[in-house]
Amino acid sequence: MRETFYDTVDALQADLDAWLNHYNTERPHLGYRNQGRRPVQTVMSFVSQKG
Repeated sequence: MRETFYDTVDALQADLDAWLNHYNTERPHLGYRNQGRRPVQTVMSFVSQKG
């Protein structure tokens, strides 16, 4: 378990933003809807079908 202590809310927000970016754009997901694609790829393919 990783423990990080933050001195400011801004430092915490920066770390959360970096994690969220990694989670949505770099890490592949194995759920049946994503079929190994990254979440951002799944969303973009859905948006392109609608537009």
